[in-house]
Amino acid sequence: MSIKVIVKISNIIRKKTALGIIAGLIGASTALILNLSGLLDIWELKTWDLRVNMMARPAETTDKIRVIFLDQKSLDWGEEVNGLSWPWPREVYGAIIRFCQRSGARAIVFDVLFSEQSLYGVEDDRALADAISGSENFIGAVTLSPDEGSEETWPAYAPEPVFKVAGLDEWLSAMDSSDIVFSKASFPVEEICSAAYALGDVQSNPDKDNVHRRAALFHVFNGRVVPSLALGAYLAAHPDIELKIEPGYMTVGDRRIPIDNQGKAIINFRGPSGTHKSYNAAEVIQSEI
Repeated sequence: MSIKVIVKISNIIRKKTALGIIAGLIGASTALILNLSGLLDIWELKTWDLRVNMMARPAETTDKIRVIFLDQKSLDWGEEVNGLSWPWPREVYGAIIRFCQRSGARAIVFDVLFSEQSLYGVEDDRALADAISGSENFIGAVTLSPDEGSEETWPAYAPEPVFKVAGLDEWLSAMDSSDIVFSKASFPVEEICSAAYALGDVQSNPDKDNVHRRAALFHVFNGRVVPSLALGAYLAAHPDIELKIEPGYMTVGDRRIPIDNQGKAIINFRGPSGTHKSYNAAEVIQSEI
């Protein structure tokens, strides 16, 4: 009798073991398929959004930022009132720059890449350059890329980066720098580029679902550190601030920002659209003239 009981128990254990192995194989196969198809990443991203919306608080807001939009309302005003078709003559932007200068802006940042000569001729580019030259804190846009761009070395006419990052060489040697060091770039035309105080990188890669959750604080091109446009704006307003990088962190003055191995920081959103006071370009231009 005891032998029969032992045999039954042994059979049950073997069946449970076999079922456990089958369940494990099914689970592993499902996870592998989801991972290879990218669905697991999408699931993680969406659940990340859910966790953030439920538990994270927006960053403390500031009243020191103003946003000027070149929106459809501005384009309509330009065409209907001034007969300006798109693209506008670049000298028009000079009114925006002069308005910001007179208003005491500590940094003026243009998220526009003037990579081609103006349709209105080189004098139009020079008119914008003259307006920029009056600002000691103007940050222009540049696009860095691993495989796209007309430049492979830093142009002689481009302003040399004024921002240095302590510990960068050691950090790069310890990391996979393929997502940090880029080999090609698109710069503004010479007249505009040479007038800027510094340049900020507008290249940005969203997650697989086309949502931006992390942002690179800087990239490297031809041995030069190029901050993101946002960080460049902050540094232009705080030119004496010190930068340092180490595994897991980038220090900006007295702020220690957690970063991943690609130099990216989690975006701490300050709030919904409209959190920072904004104006359309037409309003600013009309106010200035």
